[in-house]
Amino acid sequence: MIQQSIARSYAKGLFAAGVKDGRYTDYLRQMKEILEIVNGAPRIRKALVLPLFEMSKRKELLSGFMSALDVSPPVAALLGLLLERDRMTYLVAIHDAYEQLVDDKEGRVKGTMYSAYPLPDNTKVRIEEALGERLNRKVELHIEEDKELIGGLKVIVGGMRIDGSVKRQLELLNESMMKE
Repeated sequence: MIQQSIARSYAKGLFAAGVKDGRYTDYLRQMKEILEIVNGAPRIRKALVLPLFEMSKRKELLSGFMSALDVSPPVAALLGLLLERDRMTYLVAIHDAYEQLVDDKEGRVKGTMYSAYPLPDNTKVRIEEALGERLNRKVELHIEEDKELIGGLKVIVGGMRIDGSVKRQLELLNESMMKE
């Protein structure tokens, strides 16, 4: 909980700089690239995260891949600050909080749709459009298969949960029968 709060503070600071200079989406792209490198190379991740290595070596490593990626000064400053304060482990949470701020600014909300079976693309699009009308935002759904649903769909988006799965319908039926 505390980590989320701290990460959100860092994300808000970077986002404010991005809105001011009009490059907030570019900063999001840079954060994604950095995360891909750090998460894709466990040795780099350990070197940046673990305080066992000398700070000068960690700074040198960070500056090396920031220059290779042509990272903007505000993102570079954030990464330098995280490194100095031994908070590189917050990077994923900061990225997620930053992405949420970008989504909010652009009127977009992301969610997950669970289905027992693969869905055709047109079904996903229709559900996104229907939810978008209801939420007055552009909805982007990620689809995950969940064989436990038996059939139907379950959608979690924007703090809302819609459960139209066969499993849930059977649970409701069972509850109503137990009441009688």
